[in-house]
Formats: sequence, structure tokens, C-alpha cells
Amino acid sequence: MYQKKFEDMESLTEELIEKLIARGFTSVESLCWLNEEELAEKIDIDQDLAKKIISEAISFVDQKPLSAVDLLAKEEKRQKISTGSELLDELLGGGIYTGEITEISGEFAAGKTQICFHMSINVQLNQEKGGLNGGVYYIDTEGTFSSTRIAQIAQSNGLNPDDFLKNIAVTRTYNSDHLIFLVMNVEKLIKERNIKLFIIDSIASHFRAEYTGNEKLVSRQQAVMKLAETLKQLVGRLDIAIVVTNQVIATIDENIFDKSPHPALGFAWAHRPHQRILLRKGRGQARIARLYDSSRLPDRECIFFITEKGISDKEK
Repeated sequence: MYQKKFEDMESLTEELIEKLIARGFTSVESLCWLNEEELAEKIDIDQDLAKKIISEAISFVDQKPLSAVDLLAKEEKRQKISTGSELLDELLGGGIYTGEITEISGEFAAGKTQICFHMSINVQLNQEKGGLNGGVYYIDTEGTFSSTRIAQIAQSNGLNPDDFLKNIAVTRTYNSDHLIFLVMNVEKLIKERNIKLFIIDSIASHFRAEYTGNEKLVSRQQAVMKLAETLKQLVGRLDIAIVVTNQVIATIDENIFDKSPHPALGFAWAHRPHQRILLRKGRGQARIARLYDSSRLPDRECIFFITEKGISDKEK
């Protein structure tokens, strides 16, 4: 369901929205707890307008629960995009789902970006071939996007590269503020270009570079949470799949039992993705994908391969 924002309320002007934000109000729901006297005092308006604002806010909040049966029916209508590997699709319950945020993490050259490249082609195919007849918006934070590689994957699979490259919109970002700005203003682009797959490669790059030291930890968490909540709102109201890649960091705390590499950005990000995949290198072209912390599937692993044709179940 679409989550209403201050900008959706007819009773609020830009000036009043600025006043609400300045006084610490962050959502339409935060207005529902007040009475008109409290709101009038906090943002310096008369009580009649305050009452109107509160009434409109309450009308925006969905108070009717859905049955679990209704939710199941809603989930079963979600569409899927193939990764290019039947085994990897099976690991994910059929592919990458719309209405979900899927995180793909792993060390350098583990295959994160290669999966994104292949999916940028697959999403443009029809449903019978594992696609959604949709476009792609690709935010590149590390300068690793390669039209040449995508063209190679398309051509190796008997497709015309130009037909697919023209449906991939790419933006290179250089700092976290730019990234957040793009995500907060992406909805118009998604509708105009029939975007079905929104990729951020990678989500951690800017934050790790800009917010260094313990004294910046809180501000980094706040920025990451703002970005994460915006992404969750997008998949909640638009029929798209969001895929983000993430870097991994080593554990150096001797008191922690599991010292294997784990995704960056900590707890501020950890519980936002619906599906989380951790990749690691195997022998040669082989890669091992481990699904964990999934909202609907058990932890499990599979092996796939990265070849000239992209993501595959067979080694070249």
C-alpha cells in the first residue's frame, strides 16, 4: 500500500511542512496522536486549521487489517525476474521478486555486478523467458558499469545489444547526498521509462568513504536508514524489484565467534532487505551463493558460473 506523505495532504502548505519537520514530525502518522491545541501551539496556527490537519492525517492512515489469506494472495501476484541461472532462481524461490529489496553482497569479483548486468537484459524479455518487458534504472556508485559487458552478454545469447542497451538508464553518483537525492526523486523516472528493475551498485561505497570514524557512526546510520526507508516505500507502492549490491567487511573483534566476511553498513541496513545473498568465489568460474536472513525462505546455498554468456548453470 502507498504510504502517504506530508506532500499528499491538501491541508498542508510548504511552509507548514517545513515547520512540522523542524519540530521533529517525520510522518503523517506522527500527527494522529495530537489534539488540535497541541498542534496549534507547536507550529503556530489556529486550532481550526490544526483540527483540519489532524482529521486529514487520520483519514490517510490505514486502520483496517488484512487477513493472512489476503496477504498470501497478494504475495502470489508478485512477478519474478530470472537471474540467468535456474539454480540461483530456485535458491530465490523463482527469481528476483517485484515488491522486494534483494541485497547481493560479496568480496571483490564474487559476481555481484555480473548478476546485475545479466538481469538488466533479462528483465526486458517477456514473462515466458524470465522477464517483465520492462526497463532498468542503474545507479553506479563505483564506476563499474560496463555497456561493453552487457552487449557481450546479449550478443552471446543471440540478442541484439542495441535493443537492450537503450532501455537501461544509468546515473553515476559521486557522494551519498547525490545517491539519496536520486532515490528520493526516482518515482517519475520509473513511471516514464516503465522501469521494472532498479539497481544500486553498490549501496555501501559512498557511506564507507565519507563517514569514517566512530564519531560519524550515528550520522551515517541516520543517512542509511533514510535511504533504506525510501527504498522500502518505493517497492511498497510501485510494481518494481530493487536490487542492491553491498561490500563485505572482515570481522576483527576477537570476541565474535563468526569471523567470516559480512555485509557492510551494520544494523542500520541489515533488516531492510527482504532477501540477502552472500556470494563467494569457487574454483575457476564457479561462484557459491548463500541465501540467508530471508523473509520467506530457509537458509540454503547453490553453485552457479560466470561465463562469457553471463550467469549460467554450466561452466564454459
